Amino acid sequence: MRNYYLLPLLILFFLFSEQKVIAQVPANPASVDVNNLSDSQIQKIMQEIQSRGLTQDQAIAMAKAQGASQTQIDQLIARIQQQQMNPSDTLSTNKDNFPTANDNKKAYTSPKARLEVSEKLKKIFGYQLFNSQNLSFEPAVNIPIPRDYILGISDQLSINVWGASQTKYQLTIDKSGAITIPDVGPVYLAGLSFEKGQSLIKNRLMAIYSGMAGEFPNTWAEVSLGAVRSIKINVIGEINAPGTYTLPSTASAFNALYLSGGPNENGSFREIRLIRDGVTIKTIDVYDFLINADPTANVQLREQDILFVPNYKTRVEIAGEIKRKGIFEIKSTETMSDLIRFAGGFGDKAYTHALTVIRNNDREREVRTVADTDYSKFALQNGDSIRADSILNRFSNRVAIKGAVFHPGNYELTPGMKLSDLIKKADGLHEDAFMNRGLISRIKEDNSPENISFDLNEVMQGSTDILLHKEDKVLINSIFQMREKRTVNILGEVMKPDSLEYQDNMTLGDLIFKAGGFREEADLSVVEVTRRLSYEQAAKVTDKMNEIFQFTLTRDLKLSPTDAAFKLMPFDEVYVRRAPGYRNQGTIQITGEVIYAGTYAISDKNEKISHIIRRAGGLIPGAFISGATLTRTYKLSEAEIEKKKQLMKRDTTLKDSLVTLKNTYPVGIELEKILANPGSSIDLLLQPGDVINVPREMQTVKVSGNVMNPLALTYEKKRTLGSYIDQAGGYDDRAKRSRTYVIYPNGTTASTRGFIFRKVPRISPGAEIIVPKKPERTDNTMKWISIASALGTMATAVATLVIVTR
Repeated sequence: MRNYYLLPLLILFFLFSEQKVIAQVPANPASVDVNNLSDSQIQKIMQEIQSRGLTQDQAIAMAKAQGASQTQIDQLIARIQQQQMNPSDTLSTNKDNFPTANDNKKAYTSPKARLEVSEKLKKIFGYQLFNSQNLSFEPAVNIPIPRDYILGISDQLSINVWGASQTKYQLTIDKSGAITIPDVGPVYLAGLSFEKGQSLIKNRLMAIYSGMAGEFPNTWAEVSLGAVRSIKINVIGEINAPGTYTLPSTASAFNALYLSGGPNENGSFREIRLIRDGVTIKTIDVYDFLINADPTANVQLREQDILFVPNYKTRVEIAGEIKRKGIFEIKSTETMSDLIRFAGGFGDKAYTHALTVIRNNDREREVRTVADTDYSKFALQNGDSIRADSILNRFSNRVAIKGAVFHPGNYELTPGMKLSDLIKKADGLHEDAFMNRGLISRIKEDNSPENISFDLNEVMQGSTDILLHKEDKVLINSIFQMREKRTVNILGEVMKPDSLEYQDNMTLGDLIFKAGGFREEADLSVVEVTRRLSYEQAAKVTDKMNEIFQFTLTRDLKLSPTDAAFKLMPFDEVYVRRAPGYRNQGTIQITGEVIYAGTYAISDKNEKISHIIRRAGGLIPGAFISGATLTRTYKLSEAEIEKKKQLMKRDTTLKDSLVTLKNTYPVGIELEKILANPGSSIDLLLQPGDVINVPREMQTVKVSGNVMNPLALTYEKKRTLGSYIDQAGGYDDRAKRSRTYVIYPNGTTASTRGFIFRKVPRISPGAEIIVPKKPERTDNTMKWISIASALGTMATAVATLVIVTR
């Protein structure tokens, strides 16, 4: 009470203290809104008042002298009283510092136990309820208090009085079970329901607030619960983490079971006992909540309640075509029907007419088959294993039709259904249906297959019909399925040579029109058509292979009346030949030291090198005639390229021959002799794509390969091959001297010949001297040692044999 009477002093200090506090409020005390003051400001005022030692009378006198109203004083009393009740909750006005729902949970709730869970426990129905990450059963501390909530020690009550009189109380139930209301005295609330406690408090407040009584009151009071108290609950028995847990007083049984991990492998989910003051007041069946969503199973807890989990009595396992597979606990009064309900019922493909039960008896295992009529009577025993099988993968009333009908597929077999009925259900036949025959594939009673043929014409006319059986499959083919795909081919000098679908009444002109017409090089005097032998002709053994027809056409695809009447037949092949005198416009290119370098068309098949040099105006002064080259283009076929690749795979020494896959190669020519003897055998005929190059006069000789210093040297007429190699530093240690060769500018090659009297190639300007490398030597020492050892052994054996024979 002493603290209560000191509260007005805080108001005076807050309003009129020195600059430290004055900076926080307006200069006019009457304008201060106490409700907007932060908790930190209230706390600072309390600390400052205590340090200054102001008395109650001094504070009240100073407050009234400065114009503070009684309402302001009452509001600040309520704020400071709240701070005194919850000294640890004094926080700043920053919203990041306000307590959250998670803070309340930490303050009131024990942490959830960590478990090591077996695979069997995971299969037990109900385990996930208390061990799911998505279902935490966190105690609700921020909800309206239910009317039947039992008040107890440490519960905090907020009493708000408004109307003619205004005040607010923040009171806590003390250890005696009462709250003390100023000017009223103690009110004993512990053990009462919240509803009764509210009524009692209001009745007692009427002693000091007369306006609350009577038929027309002018003062009212509201009682609410502030911070709820903590309670301790004991969870024991077959539990995953038995122990004592701290929870809010609003917690229920499932809150405690969640924190302790729920029943263990041996614990019961159906008979959990809530013991209060030594008496079992509730037996909790978790299945009521899981199966029926019955919230009455989740009862509210009180201080020192005990949750006891006994051993289970009967557990069974169900698997197969069932919605909820797992291990279920069964009561003595429950049957197979209850188990099926617990498991969520049968799956979509379950065989529901019977269940298979494997049971453990006193000595061995046994099998029970439970018919669906006995589900409600069959009693289960501990350890039973039940399996729901799948239905058969077969149909009891299916027939199928495919082929030349508008809606092929599976259809229901109705009593007395015939083949014609099935065709009608499939919306009838295609126009191209093959009418002479159809097939029914049938499974006989012994499951062996059977074919039944029918005349489709007779079925459609009604003179014949067939009674269908289940699983009959009807096949009706199209006429196009009953014959080879019919095409005609056109080849040769047309725009789009192709294989086209045959159509009745197709003529030669029609086919050429579809192929885009003739190419310019086409010879129209003879267009040839080849035709297979007819069935009658092929039935006789003769030397004849095809029928041949020849026609003359014009580029506008006009034919004579006789030729126009000729109709193509399936598999005909049409050939349009190339005109015999047609030639592509072949060109060659001449570059370098000629008067008119460029590209030239080949005038005739006999044009030679000397002719094209003349057409180019001849050589210009400074042309190096000995270095003239000819590069020829050719095209390898796919078969030739593949053949060369395979050869190079087999012989790795040909890896450098990859150049042979190029489409050009050099041709060695002697242009000086060609021009001196035009038309001779060395004056080669030109081919389309040839390139002739006449370089300028060359003045160097290149030395490369296995010499000490490969380089290009100035050409001197009287110098020999050896002198050029000496000037390049001579041969190195790996040089193969006897194989030295020279490549001349025109592409020809000369090599060193002779052994005793060695003849070396002459050197000309632009030549390249190449010194090859000696091949790698193979160390044969071990080979010769092996041979010598073998010979020695053989000699010893022969000598021994000679001595023995003597």
